[in-house]
Amino acid sequence: MKFKAFLFMLIIPLLWRSLPAQPRLPADSLLAHLQELSSDKYEGRRTQEAGNLLAGEYILQRFSSFTLKAFDSTYLQPFSFYSRWKKQGYNGRNIIGYVPGTEFPQQYIVLSAHYDHVGMREGAVYNGADDNASGTGALLEMARYFSRHPPRHSVIFAAFDAEEMGLRGADHFLEECPVLLENILLNINMDMISRNENRELYVVGADYTPFLRAPVEKLAQGCPINIRFGHEQPEPSRRDDWTMASDHGKFHQKNIPFLYFGVEDHADYHEPTDDYERIMPEFYTQAAEFILEALLYLDANWEKLTRR
Repeated sequence: MKFKAFLFMLIIPLLWRSLPAQPRLPADSLLAHLQELSSDKYEGRRTQEAGNLLAGEYILQRFSSFTLKAFDSTYLQPFSFYSRWKKQGYNGRNIIGYVPGTEFPQQYIVLSAHYDHVGMREGAVYNGADDNASGTGALLEMARYFSRHPPRHSVIFAAFDAEEMGLRGADHFLEECPVLLENILLNINMDMISRNENRELYVVGADYTPFLRAPVEKLAQGCPINIRFGHEQPEPSRRDDWTMASDHGKFHQKNIPFLYFGVEDHADYHEPTDDYERIMPEFYTQAAEFILEALLYLDANWEKLTRR
């Protein structure tokens, strides 16, 4: 019996490290979405401007082709807000679809990425390839994957607008949520996942919900990129704290567990040089694959992980 137990302890780590030999997310499709959404014709995807609306149409067409379900018969969730900084009102559009769960259709994991960026300035197009055409491309390919391989829990695919103007899209989604907030188990947010010189992808949120850390750490053992934890320092220290750095922050404010996947800022952050040519294709596809693996594991094991 002791020998069998010893073998079991050896095998388990190997199983954790056995990520699929064949990626579930096609690299060519991931890169095609990123390249398209970060091209000049989208004019930097600034909220309510022509390029942003065009990007929204691109996402809508993909959601429809993947036959995602829609709340209230539409993928669109329009909203309005006033910017005190700009002293004007804006109209935004979240694009929301979902795949029903096979076992727990009334419990939801929200997978999110913002598709807006900062637009054009003095004639220069800020294409936002990493920020956040990268997260949006991954969102689309994961929507395609789950449309063919339904999860146990329902997964909502949320392409948020107006993140760059203060997380406005995520805020509206939660204030006018199509499902009960208490039925949202987790938010997984992707924002800037396509480049890092040290091949590091950060995971934020596990310190707030400790049972999420061990599964991600174990999956990281088999990941070809470097998975790091950090950038979450409880108040009153806010230095280098990413808790409110992107749309996941609004879920955190509603006491909904979150995991945020992203890279540290680079020289092209919010610059007109954040172009497709500067992403790291292999890193990007591996990062997206890892995030999918984490989502799949959490969907498959949520009840075990949360059992008290």
